[in-house]
Amino acid sequence: MQVRLLDLYIARHIWAAVAIVLVVIVGLDLMTALGGELEALGRGASFKQVATYIVLTIPWKVYEFMPLAVLVGCLVGLGILANNSELTIMRAAGISLRRIVWSVMQAVALFVFTAAILGEFVAPMSQQMAATERAEYKGALSTKGFWLREGNDYIFVRSVMSTGVLQGVTRYRFGDHDWKQTLTADKAVYQDQQWTLQQVQKVSIEDQSIIEQEQKMIPWSVSLKPNLLSILSMEPKHLAVKDLMQYSQFLNQSGLDAAPYELAFWKKTLQPIATLVLVFLAISFIFGSARSVTLGQRVLVGVLVGLAFNYAQEVLAPASSVFGFTPLFAYLLPILVCIAGGAWMLRKAG
Repeated sequence: MQVRLLDLYIARHIWAAVAIVLVVIVGLDLMTALGGELEALGRGASFKQVATYIVLTIPWKVYEFMPLAVLVGCLVGLGILANNSELTIMRAAGISLRRIVWSVMQAVALFVFTAAILGEFVAPMSQQMAATERAEYKGALSTKGFWLREGNDYIFVRSVMSTGVLQGVTRYRFGDHDWKQTLTADKAVYQDQQWTLQQVQKVSIEDQSIIEQEQKMIPWSVSLKPNLLSILSMEPKHLAVKDLMQYSQFLNQSGLDAAPYELAFWKKTLQPIATLVLVFLAISFIFGSARSVTLGQRVLVGVLVGLAFNYAQEVLAPASSVFGFTPLFAYLLPILVCIAGGAWMLRKAG
């Protein structure tokens, strides 16, 4: 019974601190995002549209900042207990350091589980709705463009409209490594289970002669399905794990680079573990530092460690494509380093 009360007492301090930190971080980021959308208001968008877009991004913001909020919140909550000598009293009462660590891990499990649900089910859906809402006042669902490959055809699509229409389709056809044809179309429309290209121009080579043709409409046989357009319209980091796996397989089958989606897959898969590791590191900071360390110093350390952890993953992720090592290693290495560092500091403290 006493152990259960201890778990609840520690959890209350951590829950309150994490919640406050999360609200502050997400609130500041939302204000920045709102400022970035003010230009749209000057171009005819209503404040309701912009506000709806900002609100729909909240689940993703919560998911994105959860590891940092948990790290800083644990430092604040445990720091208060440490500065009040309550952790010292717990140790003097015979409660082991391992048991305190377990109590903290149980407390943050709620946030880890919530983040996992948000990242897999809520945030991808709300982010897609946000992209659609933004498209209503900006006109395009995606303007970044993307490449496809169908056999010897290499296809570039300039943008995806909110209606599902593809704008600016260009197809390069090769045979025996030699250029055979270039096709350009103003748009591609999906109707009756078939893509149709409109306002088509073809430039091809036949018998060493260049032939130009123009057609108003032709059928387009391509494996791209409309359900993938919602994936194409979003950044890889915004997608659910199952969508990342599905689209990575599609790109690999098309012979295209799937690295950004594979990196996003491993980052999202390992995020719950990364969050718990950051908590473990926060605990080691508390027990490995002097009791006189101020709350501000603890918060600063937490922010710096969280940023360093994130930057390490962001640097190693693209490096995996350049140097050819697995994306799993890129995200796992910082986690292993933090585990080793936290275990070393806790051993010194114990």
